[in-house]
Amino acid sequence: MSSSAANTLSTFITSKPGEAITSVAPQASQVPATSTGLQSSQSHNSTIPNSTSTAVAQKSNAGLSGGSVAGVAIGMLLAGMLIAGGVFFFLSRRQKKKRAASAAYEMQRAPYNAATASPEKGPTVVGSAVASSFEDLLPQPVADDTITGEVSKIRDNIKNHARTYYHSMPVPAVSIHEPGLRDLATAAGVSASVLSTALSNPSTRQDALRLVLAWVVLSRATGQRDASLLPADLSRLANLIPGRNDINTAHSTLYSKWKTITGALLQQRLGKNAQDPSRAQAFASAITELDSVLAPFVQGSVDSQRRKNLDMILTRTANFAFMLFSQPGSFYLDFSSGYGGLVAFPALVQTIGDQGQVLRPSRVLIEKEVAA
Repeated sequence: MSSSAANTLSTFITSKPGEAITSVAPQASQVPATSTGLQSSQSHNSTIPNSTSTAVAQKSNAGLSGGSVAGVAIGMLLAGMLIAGGVFFFLSRRQKKKRAASAAYEMQRAPYNAATASPEKGPTVVGSAVASSFEDLLPQPVADDTITGEVSKIRDNIKNHARTYYHSMPVPAVSIHEPGLRDLATAAGVSASVLSTALSNPSTRQDALRLVLAWVVLSRATGQRDASLLPADLSRLANLIPGRNDINTAHSTLYSKWKTITGALLQQRLGKNAQDPSRAQAFASAITELDSVLAPFVQGSVDSQRRKNLDMILTRTANFAFMLFSQPGSFYLDFSSGYGGLVAFPALVQTIGDQGQVLRPSRVLIEKEVAA
């Protein structure tokens, strides 16, 4: 084997796998040849590997360049997909939050504004939306007819009570406990002796009895006295507020809102037909005050029924007291006699309106009944 052939074989063995085919080119070296032919073959062989190596190098460079481009393209594609996914997730999340907030707001307002809701108007200002929702939660004021209807029932109950459980026989004025009449005398604008005389006279007794009963019972329903038919805790708290009948509009508005909110929160516990543990004590106090004045006129044989009837009247009046307290407006009973003589039943007057505004002049819901 010639040295040229050996070199070729050595090159073949030591070449890389990708270069094996190009390296085994000179098969002519295996054929016997003359020296001239061998030289020609060697010259030819030395020429072929040079051109082949150049082609392989160009091919290798081209392959690397194409792979790099493909890798960059794939990377950019993945990056673009990630960015697009992130943007989509962010926008989708914001949209869901907006829809959830809008749905929650509509659910909150739907029960209260179903009749007046306007699709064009939305909660443009958070403060106004909260204020509007707060106002919607407050109960509406009861109708005037409801208030006057309750007062009329109490008036009729008192009239029947006076006719049924008290006698018409003469009673000396000196046997009447005048100190028990002082508060009523002040409210009526007369002296206690005038009231005592009206009670002792059988011809005027019925109207005087009605006046005393109305004062003791109804004055406990409107906050005109410290004694109250409201629950004890609520009565004490209400009495702590100064200037409840203040003509200052700001103060009256705040007091109006406080009453309405408190009444709404306590409705389930203290509303109509609710049992209040402090009522028994309040009823006993009212009956004791009545007995201190009316004891000389009671028919002894029906006293137990009289007390039961008084308990019924006081229960109705206590419910009425809580209803009045829960209203945004404020009311009082006018017992003043004026120039027409004693009243048999007071007038019901509203001094603060349903918006918390001071009423000038005041509204008279029930006219006073003057004694005959």
